[in-house]
Amino acid sequence: GTAGEVQLKLLCGADLLESFAVPNLWRDEHIKELASNYGLVVISRAGSNPEKFIYESDVLSKYKNNIHMVTEWIQNEISATKIRRALRRKESVRYLVPDPVINYINEHQLYQPDTQKSKT
Repeated sequence: GTAGEVQLKLLCGADLLESFAVPNLWRDEHIKELASNYGLVVISRAGSNPEKFIYESDVLSKYKNNIHMVTEWIQNEISATKIRRALRRKESVRYLVPDPVINYINEHQLYQPDTQKSKT
């Protein structure tokens, strides 16, 4: 692109990247569109190997020059999955997410535990 041009890319963790291999979750044409037309910025965590995953994927390896890796040098085990799990379990997420986000989640009753509604 030209200097100053804004580019839209998918920012994701290595776990989302690896979800591209889950059967019936993503369509190959959608993965190709993301990788070719937009590109990805992948944050890798300890224990993940997104480079290997990209190499093993025919679609992703074709567009590997449009996939940028960011290594998380300071290990942070906080993840959206763990935050949602804690919220479902009614555990505190204070200091893990900003207070306005916690307020929004509570106001909109997001990530509530699955409850069986009794039939009356």
